[in-house]
Amino acid sequence: MKQIEAIIVWTPARWAGLKPETAGQIAVVPATDNASVSKHYVMRAGADPSGLAALSEEGRIARLFIDFQTIVTRDGIDPQAAHRAFLAIEEYRLHLAPDTEGAQFRDSPEEASSVGIERQRA
Repeated sequence: MKQIEAIIVWTPARWAGLKPETAGQIAVVPATDNASVSKHYVMRAGADPSGLAALSEEGRIARLFIDFQTIVTRDGIDPQAAHRAFLAIEEYRLHLAPDTEGAQFRDSPEEASSVGIERQRA
C-alpha cells in the first residue's frame, strides 16, 4: 500500500502494563482500518494523524524513515520486526538498499544491482 494510505501502529515494550497484548509489537494497517487493528496499539503514525498529504514527496519519505528510527530507537521495537511491518509500505520498499530483503526496484533488478555495485566501488 502507498504510504499515504497506511497507518503504522505499535506499542513500546516498556508500556507492557498499558497494553500487554501488543507490547513490543508493530503493524502497518490501511488507513481505513476496517478490522480495527489499530485500537489494540498505543502509538500511531502515518496517514491518519499526520497530514502527510501536505508534505512533498521527499518530506513524506523522510518522515517514513524518521518514524522507523523513532520506533526502533526510542520505543524499543525490534528492528527486524519494524522492517517486516514497514515492507507493507511501497515507498519504504522502493527506498531500501537494493540488496536488502524485501527491497523493490523502480528499474529492473539488474540495473539496481549494477547501481549498488557502482556505489560499493566509489
